[in-house]
Amino acid sequence: MRISVRSIGSFGLMIGSFALVSCVRSTVSNEKTNFTHIDSLTETYLTLQDSLLHSWHLLAKDEDQKLKAIENTINELVKLSPSNIAQLVVLKTRLNQLKEIHITQKTLSNPDVVEEYDFASNSLISEVLSIADANPALLADNQLSSSIEKIKVTDQRVLNFRLTYDSIANEFNAFLEKNKGMLKEIDNSTSLEKRPIFNTVFKK
Repeated sequence: MRISVRSIGSFGLMIGSFALVSCVRSTVSNEKTNFTHIDSLTETYLTLQDSLLHSWHLLAKDEDQKLKAIENTINELVKLSPSNIAQLVVLKTRLNQLKEIHITQKTLSNPDVVEEYDFASNSLISEVLSIADANPALLADNQLSSSIEKIKVTDQRVLNFRLTYDSIANEFNAFLEKNKGMLKEIDNSTSLEKRPIFNTVFKK
């Protein structure tokens, strides 16, 4: 049986074509996988960012409500307990000072600021409540008792939201640590800084 040179050439060309197609398919598949991975990283990064922002807004909202409840309680005590007016005026001044050092996402990175704020907040709440506790008859006033309850509830919620924020921030930081190189390739202009947390506040 004789095989022509033309047949051999055609067969070789066919093999080469199959190899080229296979190579192209492999390249396209790898590029598709790479793009899918980058898309997944980007989506996770943006989701964690959104979760952090949402958690912070909830935290800040309850912190504001707590300060408002303290203010309302002081105002009620001024009306119901004029004998403590001098002390209450001082407490109101301290409340205004507390608002000035309100913790932000930027100042959170400074543990001294967080410690100062928490000490001022806790001592203020303690002194405001002690005035009401010293005269149980005052608690018969619905407005006062409602404000006091609001202080306690929001104060506890703030602690819970801090723990939630810390949990998300730790997840975000771990994600950055693992994928920072790839994320820089995605968007070199993005600030890939780790987020500070409240963790030290809860250490005893």
